[in-house]
Amino acid sequence: MVIRPQDQAILVLPGGLPQLDLADEFWFPDVEAPVRALREQHGIEAYVLVCLTGQPDATAYLMVNVGETPANANWVTDLDDPLVLAARNHLALPTDARVTPAWTRPAWYAEALPWIDDQLTGAATPRTGVPTQVRSWGLSNVLRCPTAKGDVYFKAIAHSSTIRPVSDDALPLLFAHEPSLLRQVAAERPGLVPSPVAIDEERAWMLLPDLGPMLVSQSEVGVWIQAIRGHAQLQRSYADQADRLLAFSCVDRRLAVLDGELDRLFGPNPATELLEPAERAALPARAAQLREAINELAAIGVPETLLHGDLHPRNLAVRDGRVLAFDWTDAAVAHPFLDLVTFFDKRSPLSNDPRVRDGYLAEWEEYAAPAELRRALELAQELGAAHQVMTSLHLSGYLSDPSASSMIRGARWWLRALLEK
Repeated sequence: MVIRPQDQAILVLPGGLPQLDLADEFWFPDVEAPVRALREQHGIEAYVLVCLTGQPDATAYLMVNVGETPANANWVTDLDDPLVLAARNHLALPTDARVTPAWTRPAWYAEALPWIDDQLTGAATPRTGVPTQVRSWGLSNVLRCPTAKGDVYFKAIAHSSTIRPVSDDALPLLFAHEPSLLRQVAAERPGLVPSPVAIDEERAWMLLPDLGPMLVSQSEVGVWIQAIRGHAQLQRSYADQADRLLAFSCVDRRLAVLDGELDRLFGPNPATELLEPAERAALPARAAQLREAINELAAIGVPETLLHGDLHPRNLAVRDGRVLAFDWTDAAVAHPFLDLVTFFDKRSPLSNDPRVRDGYLAEWEEYAAPAELRRALELAQELGAAHQVMTSLHLSGYLSDPSASSMIRGARWWLRALLEK
């Protein structure tokens, strides 16, 4: 459903609301494919405001028109269609509605697009084409902007300062203020994290340069070793600087915090309710085992430091011989080895190459012997899964459906991974 921003009129084609045919399956936040299909199949330029239904075979979006429309299209004030009712309900929400990011409002682009142009012009990289929407859901909205010096990415994020939870008693939002965090870390550790072209701290907006192809596309093991060793070096550089990282907006996810969350993670909650009865019955014993793992991991002596929180091969990029991690919204102070639970990816065989693992562990040999480090990594694989359960449960309270349901299903997946270990 595409609306006109000035009056919220509905765009109707001769056959009704625009329908799209996409060849490949996609996850509903990854909106580039449907946005492109809308342009190519119907000649309509629009951006996603919100996903109304997120089923793989029946995804529906509310979108705002930002450019061309076909000559045979009409704008109508109403239409007898259930999607129209769902869209109207969203559009009628007050400006301070809970779990409703600013970018889901039709007028938002009238603020964001001029800001992007002002910042790009000020950086001597003016935009050369229409921005392409890449991702949009309850946690972030991302546009790719072409410039004469290459693509620049605009990202708006959900943050405790910009979004209200579903209820006053919701769990804390475990999101760092990514624009501010990257600006400060990039100033202290040049070349080790992406350096923003510009940020708006109050609105949690930033512009980032294109960092290059994702690590997952690289076939040389040496690049993977370089990636994980470089990440370890960044982590080591902040060892024993927890207060500084917390001041940068990293979230406290140290082992003691995880220990304190285990009863919640394994007790009655929206994720455990999705498990089978036999699975729920096994949770108390598994929680007791994880407490033992926390004590053992802490005793090995690797210091808690900067954690990316979502370090998978699609969140690292390679350009000019340099590998950088992006998407730092889950940044935290935690045990560094927890990052490898997402880095080791079955879909990416090179991530599991023993040389990659050993390259990472070699960076920590000043703190423990190799055998102890290998044991620490084993423990961190289990505790990293619990860390991910905690992340998903906390974030779900700041999302509406289908984003909230997706997050709860993610927590269930990690719980089942723990029960299978």
